[in-house]
Amino acid sequence: MLQLRFSPLFSFAITLALAVFLSCSSGGDNPDNNPNGPSGGGSCGGVDDGWPFDSSGEELEPSPSLESLMEQEDDIHHFSKVIYIKYKNGSDPEIDNDYEYDGVNISYVGENVTVMMRNGIGIYSFVLSGTTSNGSLLFTEDNNRKELYLNGVSITSSKGPAINHQGNRHVLVHLVNGKSNYLADGSNYKCSNFEENEQQAKGAFFSEGKLEFEGSGSLEVKGKCNHAIAIDEDFEINNGKITISESVKDGIHANKIVKVKGGILDIKSTGDAIQNEKDSIKIVGGKIKALTTGIKSHGIVNDSMGILIDGDAIVQISVKGNGSKGIKSAMWAELKGGKTSIKVNGTKHIDPADPEDESTPAGIKLADKLSIKGGELTIKSPGCKAKGMNIASGTISAGNTNIEADDDGIKVQPQGKLQITGGTVYIKSAKKKAIDGEKDETGGNVTLIDGGF
Repeated sequence: MLQLRFSPLFSFAITLALAVFLSCSSGGDNPDNNPNGPSGGGSCGGVDDGWPFDSSGEELEPSPSLESLMEQEDDIHHFSKVIYIKYKNGSDPEIDNDYEYDGVNISYVGENVTVMMRNGIGIYSFVLSGTTSNGSLLFTEDNNRKELYLNGVSITSSKGPAINHQGNRHVLVHLVNGKSNYLADGSNYKCSNFEENEQQAKGAFFSEGKLEFEGSGSLEVKGKCNHAIAIDEDFEINNGKITISESVKDGIHANKIVKVKGGILDIKSTGDAIQNEKDSIKIVGGKIKALTTGIKSHGIVNDSMGILIDGDAIVQISVKGNGSKGIKSAMWAELKGGKTSIKVNGTKHIDPADPEDESTPAGIKLADKLSIKGGELTIKSPGCKAKGMNIASGTISAGNTNIEADDDGIKVQPQGKLQITGGTVYIKSAKKKAIDGEKDETGGNVTLIDGGF
């Protein structure tokens, strides 16, 4: 029998060539086909173990019943002028309106109800209840404040927003204690690309004026055409549970300030979970659970100023799409308290139409400064080439910061510096540097673990 003998050097060369062949034949680095695909340096990609989501901090502040509220009218709730609208699931809506002579006109076609109010007639309260699978509620343009009491109402619209408020003043939305409410829009109507002076309708619940939520009831919203909740002014939540179980774009999209002071926001969206275009985002209480799945779809996004997390706020974010960030700000972010947990599973996104346009995933991405002055921050970025943070500069002076990333733990941009003066800091990179960029450590309990780069 013929026996072939190879030298040790030749055997090593054959083994190395076979390894390279198997690596290349496995599909290569194609990040947009596989969100947790190879990154060119060993295994990566997270296991869907449910983290960071849990049920902690989901106890709502109890609120009075609707009857009790009506008996104890205060500076916040006004019941001297109350209008009742009850949907009858296929029949004509039941409307109780005693204020037609004051300038409140209510009409309906099918189950689509329209409220027209004369300007300057004061604050009116609307109690909404009942069910419609093919209806809506439209407030035409006016300058009156309103209070909406969602008292077990379910509105599904096939042609536009479930609730469309065209007035430019503040709307208090009270989720009545013990009541579940539901709003969903249709998928086939004009919900974007509006002309100047055209009536906008950018979400299942849309308002030109500020929306402020309170009460210990619940509201589920589904956005099938654009955003789930869209506001051209401020968004604020003090209590209650809002579940956005579906949104083809953003879960909550506000033009101006976003304030989370209490309550629960549970958001699943293809676009950003929470985005505002102007002013700041302030999260000082309550709980946010945000899951995004689209490419370059972020957890919390501020397009102009900054993001504050403080108090006893609980923020839990998971982003699965390529190029996505947990928290992204056009300027700064400040963490003074609360407990923030972020998971990043996507990899780098390269735009097929423009290969020069790349977006690297990260737990936090800031165009300006990061300040960590307290609270707990945990970032897990197991997605291929995912960073823990990508910042212009930053200071860590207190709190607990724990970061594990496939790529850099913290990337500090040139001309910037990360200063660590206090707190407990643990940063580990699987393949790159724990901190890539200029740093200055003068205090704190710091552990930095570089990867095999």
